[in-house]
Amino acid sequence: MDFDFTLEHKQLRDTVRRHTEEEMRPHVMEADDTERFPDGLFRRWGELGLIGARYPEADGGIGMDKVSDCIIREELGRVSQAFCAAFSAHSHLGIWPIWRAGTPKQKKAYFAPAISGEKVACFGLSEPDGGSNIRAMKTCAEKVDGGYRINGSKLYITNAPIAGFMMLAARTAPELKPSAISLFIVDLPNPAISISHLKKEGLKGSETGLLYIEDFFVPDDYLLGGEEGTYPIILDSLTENRVGVAASVLGVAKGAYEEALEYARTRIVAGKPILEYQAVAHRLADMATDIEAAHWMVYRGAWQVDKGGIDHETAAKIKLFVSEAAFRVTEKAIRVLAGAGMIREHCVGRHHRDAMVYLFGEGTSDIQRNLISRAMKERDLLP
Repeated sequence: MDFDFTLEHKQLRDTVRRHTEEEMRPHVMEADDTERFPDGLFRRWGELGLIGARYPEADGGIGMDKVSDCIIREELGRVSQAFCAAFSAHSHLGIWPIWRAGTPKQKKAYFAPAISGEKVACFGLSEPDGGSNIRAMKTCAEKVDGGYRINGSKLYITNAPIAGFMMLAARTAPELKPSAISLFIVDLPNPAISISHLKKEGLKGSETGLLYIEDFFVPDDYLLGGEEGTYPIILDSLTENRVGVAASVLGVAKGAYEEALEYARTRIVAGKPILEYQAVAHRLADMATDIEAAHWMVYRGAWQVDKGGIDHETAAKIKLFVSEAAFRVTEKAIRVLAGAGMIREHCVGRHHRDAMVYLFGEGTSDIQRNLISRAMKERDLLP
């Protein structure tokens, strides 16, 4: 068994870290204060090949593996999980379904400009009344001559206020079954879709929207793949993305730990660094242990994806553990800094707010437990 990163992986980490420190970090505080995503950052990610890293060269990508994708997300999350959330909503949820199931025309019109950063994507799935229950979706796409008439609403849609297009999930049949849910590619902005910018307590540097869709006509050509019933594509996209999201939240935990460790080394109380006090040292030990466990879960998951795929249960375990661990780590980081942890010039408070989002975002912790226990029951591991 070889647990080491390849030279290519190490070089990628160095490249992304230089970018995050030199080009991202100077904009993090302003984005958090204004709740506005920096102009030009998607194009820069496109120039660096980060958006297309995970996709094959034949499709315009870089042709790297899932481990590389996780390295990129971890490094982005280490500096700004808000920016990384925007990256994830664009580079995976917004365009992975097009790469997987889109027609050649759809790939040319949307996938190609998206990986270059020219067009920003978002993923319209969650709804005000549906929560995590995708099958209870109320947004409906009624078949009419030449296309579909869509009505409904979407909530907590990352990138919606700045997106050039949306991957929109809608019900194409009244039955509560997977085949009744389909994906559409929707150009934004559009007069039939009103978008409200949501103010948040976490991920403030990304832009999130509430959408109302009223009598919006979509031509047949904009049905993903030209076929209804693309619910399985949604599930596959969410499952793989849980590994990538866990990598980004691992980055948040590492960012908080690094700041807490540096503070503990330099903060002098009663003539010695607070790192030499057992209470502080024990907190840091717990943080390091959580991070180590989360690290191996993330990269084993990425390895499984690269070997041919990851099952829903394993992906849910990774997302559950890493998000809960990041919440613990970032909270302990604030305790290490004590009063200084409440001062905004330090990052630990922002990291904690951002980590908290992932107890709910990308599938709540309880939803992950549902997926895990359901799979255990199917394998006769639960009564």
